[in-house]
Amino acid sequence: MLMYLMEEEARMIKADQEWKKLQNKEDLKEMGDIQSGMASTIIQVYIKQILESFFHHHSQVRMIALSVITLILRQGLVHHVQIVPYLISMGTDSDSTIRAKADQQVQELDKKYPGFIQVTTINTRQTCRLTKIGIDRW
Repeated sequence: MLMYLMEEEARMIKADQEWKKLQNKEDLKEMGDIQSGMASTIIQVYIKQILESFFHHHSQVRMIALSVITLILRQGLVHHVQIVPYLISMGTDSDSTIRAKADQQVQELDKKYPGFIQVTTINTRQTCRLTKIGIDRW
């Protein structure tokens, strides 16, 4: 998945450079870029498994999953709302490299979407509280 996304990103960069050369001659509607939709579709199918890899016991698997998520966010293949809680949890990882990379992604999202991370964190805390209340009732 990582290799596919890296190749897709390189293809997108090349296509963007070509578009900049021809932008005055071609209509954006006529481009019909099917490839970009293909990557998004593939990621939509596997996003849950990728995110669940954040909880794998081998740090190497967690780091690769985080690298895939970084590419997914950079390419905008899925909405960031489903990824943020996982990134926040990775900020507590035992591996300092993973913690730093996850925190960097959270900071970049916070720059891009000011206030979003704070709201998500509050919602996550409230969910944890509700879950605890539910467990205490049983």
